[in-house]
Amino acid sequence: MASPISVTLAPREPPAAVIALIGEHDAYSSRRLESELELLIAEQRNVVVDLRDTEFIDSTTLAVLLGARHHAEQDGLGYTVVLPLEKFTQVHHILELTRLGSAFATHTTIDAALAAARAGQTSGTQDAKVA
Repeated sequence: MASPISVTLAPREPPAAVIALIGEHDAYSSRRLESELELLIAEQRNVVVDLRDTEFIDSTTLAVLLGARHHAEQDGLGYTVVLPLEKFTQVHHILELTRLGSAFATHTTIDAALAAARAGQTSGTQDAKVA
């Protein structure tokens, strides 16, 4: 069974969307994630990826997130990530292991991530520290 992917469009300008990954995400769910992210970026929406309720992501999912960040940056859109407050999650571990933590603008709250995305941030760890 596929883990849920939730997309919420945030009212206010500039347009933004929050895409939340819940549970475990691997190559099977990465295709849907990629489609959702491509659609949001094509609609010129700033993107916030909420990983607070994510238990597991694999390298395929991480590649999709990184590719979407690159596309958002090319299109002049903001792209931020919300990480859990706990520092010992699998998501933190894969970002640390791959040294990709600083490739994303990371935050610990949706509000901070939305504000940063609307300001055009795409990379550089912010208030959620990842080694």
